[in-house]
Amino acid sequence: MQRIEQRAATVFSLSATVLVLFNYLFFLKWYQYSGSRLWVAAVIIASAPFAVVAFRGYRQSLLPTAILIAYCSYTSIGYFASRGPEFNILYLSQFLLTTAPFFAAGVLAGERPAGLTGVAVFAAAALLIALPIAWMNYGSLWEGDDFRNILGIPQIPGRTPYYSYYQLVAYGIAIGSIPVFVWLLTKFRSPTAEIAGLAVTLLLAEVGSRTVFLILPVVFAALVFRTKGIVHAAIFLTLSAVLVAGVFFTPAGKSLAVVQRMEGEAERYEQGAIFKPKTGENNPYDASGAFDTGDGGDHRTWSRRTLFEFALEGWIESPATFAFGHGLGSFSLDLTGIYPGWIPAPHDGEIYPHNWILEAGYEGGVIAVALLGVVFTIPFWRILRERQPPAGGLSITGMYLLVFGAAFLSGGIVLNYTLFFFCGAALSAQKRCEIKPA
Repeated sequence: MQRIEQRAATVFSLSATVLVLFNYLFFLKWYQYSGSRLWVAAVIIASAPFAVVAFRGYRQSLLPTAILIAYCSYTSIGYFASRGPEFNILYLSQFLLTTAPFFAAGVLAGERPAGLTGVAVFAAAALLIALPIAWMNYGSLWEGDDFRNILGIPQIPGRTPYYSYYQLVAYGIAIGSIPVFVWLLTKFRSPTAEIAGLAVTLLLAEVGSRTVFLILPVVFAALVFRTKGIVHAAIFLTLSAVLVAGVFFTPAGKSLAVVQRMEGEAERYEQGAIFKPKTGENNPYDASGAFDTGDGGDHRTWSRRTLFEFALEGWIESPATFAFGHGLGSFSLDLTGIYPGWIPAPHDGEIYPHNWILEAGYEGGVIAVALLGVVFTIPFWRILRERQPPAGGLSITGMYLLVFGAAFLSGGIVLNYTLFFFCGAALSAQKRCEIKPA
């Protein structure tokens, strides 16, 4: 019976990771037998009871779980206390269905690191196969930027195509490269892993995601520090800094996709495509300079600076908002008050600050930031306490560090199930992967 439980727990780890990674990467259609995600959900539901019975890491999960429940309860109370009936309660439901269930699934999946890392490596390998196909079809990963057709991602009727598939490709390659990097660190000499890490970083420069391109070297350096010490980490970080500087400041790097993205955004900013500060008016941003491409559409976009400043100023505008915030979903509604009619679905939380601290602070105040911050940082604190962290736990913690770092620059809290899943997995993947069944 115990062997059945252990194997079912591994099946749960595999299926839960497939749902998280492949759904996030828009690739689940590659592996759908029924035309929906129901077959993956069915495997998760069938294996979950066995995974719960086989789970042995209750004690180390109690504290972060209790804090996360407190955070969810506090946010739910703030939603009903602060927001009016105009805000869609579906947003609260999405919040609750993202945080607790995916965190719990991550805790169970992380106890079987081989399942999680195996799916991540498989996803990265599939993406690496897609890259030369994209290059042959378009000649450039950035100019083509049509991974949807290459990867077989279906177009949902009535929904605008997701415009940044290259970001999903970059995340998939980066996440899958982390367990490979840890394996190279533990099985070979440090230079082998470091050269491979620099090569992946350079590849991501051509894919075009600035966030992943800048964060992944930091993740690699942290893994080198944890396994080889500060000297090796400093050397790798220096080499990575030289590589990044070479990409952005040398003529050879001008043709890379990540540089073209930076230059393209700067050009759109100059043309008025991105909202700029406006002085002397109640409206803090100038919406008069919309970028007109001649097709009659409104091509104004948000810059990170716009979102960050609005969130920070709204968070600290009074002692009450600093402590308690404005309520769940308030950022989207309040920003719509400045640009009425521009945001497609403000009642559904269409816009968020793209920074988890500012989002939690604006909507839940310093209390929400403290509660969520403790949950997010416990996995790092525990991995630092380990004298010899196991490879599986170190790999998952590295993947979590990548997702956690990206949450400072991209994405929101409510639908970031990848963040909560990896947070839970990193909590349980450290000591438990050393324990063998009796």
